[in-house]
Amino acid sequence: MNSIWNKNIQAFKERFPALADLYKNIIEEISADGDRKGIFSFWNVMPAKNGSLTAQIENMLLHSSYNPEREAVSAAGQLAAKNKETVIFMGAGLGWQFCSLAQLMVKSVAPCPVKRLVLVEPDPYHFFGAMYYIDWSQVFAVEQLVIAVGCPADSLMGLLEGSSVNTGNSGVSAAYVYVVPSFIQHARAYFDSVIELIERNRSKNEINAATYKKFEKLWIRNSMKNLRHIRECGKVAEIAAGGGVAAGGGVAAGGPAPAPSPRKFILVAAGPTLETLLPKIKSWSAHAVIVCVETALHALLKAGVQPDFIVITDPQYYAHRHIAGLASPESILVCPLSVHPAVFRFKCRKILLCSEMFPVSSYFESKLGEFGDLGAGGSVASSAWNLCRLLGATDIYLAGLDLSYPEGQTHIKGSSAEQTFLGSSNRLGTMQNKNSGYRFGANPEYAKDYDGNIVLTDSRMKMFAWWFESRIAACPEVKTWTLSRKSMKIPGVEVAEAPSTGSGTAGTTGTTGTAGSTETAGSTCINWKQLGSLSLSKGDDDIISSFYTNLRDLTTLINQAVEKCIIGGPELDTQLSKLESQIAASPLAEIVRLARPNTGDRLQQYQSLQRTMTLYTSNISC
Repeated sequence: MNSIWNKNIQAFKERFPALADLYKNIIEEISADGDRKGIFSFWNVMPAKNGSLTAQIENMLLHSSYNPEREAVSAAGQLAAKNKETVIFMGAGLGWQFCSLAQLMVKSVAPCPVKRLVLVEPDPYHFFGAMYYIDWSQVFAVEQLVIAVGCPADSLMGLLEGSSVNTGNSGVSAAYVYVVPSFIQHARAYFDSVIELIERNRSKNEINAATYKKFEKLWIRNSMKNLRHIRECGKVAEIAAGGGVAAGGGVAAGGPAPAPSPRKFILVAAGPTLETLLPKIKSWSAHAVIVCVETALHALLKAGVQPDFIVITDPQYYAHRHIAGLASPESILVCPLSVHPAVFRFKCRKILLCSEMFPVSSYFESKLGEFGDLGAGGSVASSAWNLCRLLGATDIYLAGLDLSYPEGQTHIKGSSAEQTFLGSSNRLGTMQNKNSGYRFGANPEYAKDYDGNIVLTDSRMKMFAWWFESRIAACPEVKTWTLSRKSMKIPGVEVAEAPSTGSGTAGTTGTTGTAGSTETAGSTCINWKQLGSLSLSKGDDDIISSFYTNLRDLTTLINQAVEKCIIGGPELDTQLSKLESQIAASPLAEIVRLARPNTGDRLQQYQSLQRTMTLYTSNISC
């Protein structure tokens, strides 16, 4: 029996019992027949010059043929010098570098900047083979250790990023990816896809960071002002949990909808191709639930269609301008708490709040229950797609979601966006100039439409398309179609001439009334009990008052930290450590995580946090 294997596998079972149970058969096979020639035949394992084991794969050396330990110690020191909190290994070979870095993290006299160690390995035999040959005991002593063995590439981001919004200072943005060509040779396609996903998520996080930096003040001001409206709103989660959308369209009136019934949704965006689809959408609305983004509302109402749901997520005033002066009394408006306050004056049937990964909303969700997560895909259209899925869609048809500029247009003619361009144009800033600036302002690129023709797009649109591609792949129970062949092609989306109809489809309830007051299938099946207001307790336990109290308490702690940093002294580290523990225990600690700047100067960090807290406290309304 192999004593190294026995020692390693025992430590592995103690540290990762669920993973050990998942690969129980493989572990038993290795334990019984590990010495049998051929079980690890993918490697040529041989002694190095110093007597340690090394290996090669397809004539590529995994480790030094002279002294793999010395090579590994050198690599571990170089990885520590990167000053990253996380190091992600793409494969590990026999594990020499992985184990050396683990030893540096566990036993080093000097503090090691690496706090989290991640191993990505698609093949369990390669992972367990490494533990068969060399000692991995130091690895299982690492406090923050992630072993992703046999994990699908799309699922890895959840492990690496977590559930919190990443503003560029955590997850893969705070990680170094260690890639050795021989380590990934056995599953090159898998590792290439993982590396591509990591790079895409880094780009997304950079966008998040820039967006948060740009809109932080706006999010805070809007959210604080909108607290007075919170009692009047419902939650997306209530209608999603209540059975979703009935076979006749709209929200189920009494319990869950019949599972076999197809549920058709049309997601309407304001792309140029919507113009050719508008005349048909009114007839389609009898057979499907209409969900539109705010930029498309003007065009829909002009065509005599009141959508079942309107989605708006942008906190800026100009986003509210897309619906300003309009009314859709049969529609349900879905928005986060951080939208412009004027949005809450929009005349509609009901306003439902959705979740957002920002502190004010998160606090109230922790007290009142989840509002309803519409994801973070970077665009309002991605939130609208998630809404369709939450409401029970089996088929989602995209109308006007072009993610490109077919025939040089940015939006449908007559859209609120185009009217905004027109209204702000002058002799020096013409409509054409504004249109060109919009098209070429985000790294223009080319892509193909569904007929293989070249269309102009940009890096921002391609990022949105990647989000749809990944979500569609992750949700095979929902089929996504496009109603326009001229839109940029999204893998996983097929072309449909019209939403399919048939028995059990959304057309079974019919329509009543006339244009402008049409009672569609989507608007007559609302469960009014599920659309009630958010329930807030009153008196001493009032949730808004407790929120304000927590804000003031957190502000006091940060002010104290600033004062301690200015005074300094030998006890500074101890005093700050105590304050940090109190800040971490605050129900609003997420404010600090998002707003803390990436700087080594503690005084600057706390002064920056102090300014952020001033934004919150200056907007307390009572």
